[in-house]
Amino acid sequence: MLRILVVDDNVDAADTLALMLTLHGHEAHACHSGSAALARLDSGPAPDLMFIDLGMPGMDGFALCAAVRARCPAPLPWLVALSGWG
Repeated sequence: MLRILVVDDNVDAADTLALMLTLHGHEAHACHSGSAALARLDSGPAPDLMFIDLGMPGMDGFALCAAVRARCPAPLPWLVALSGWG
């Protein structure tokens, strides 16, 4: 079982992916902004894997990835980029 965090401003997409991952036996949670994801990281153990939308308003996925790398202790979570661009 992996601890997985899905970060996407599209609520339906984030919640659906987190649900599917949970149904496959993982501990998955959804956040709908970069700031919400950082708050979750600060309040508990780091995830093993993060799915991050690149095109979020406010803190985009690129900025979130940089913040995760600066905040999380080693080993860093695997970061997977998601995008609905183009």
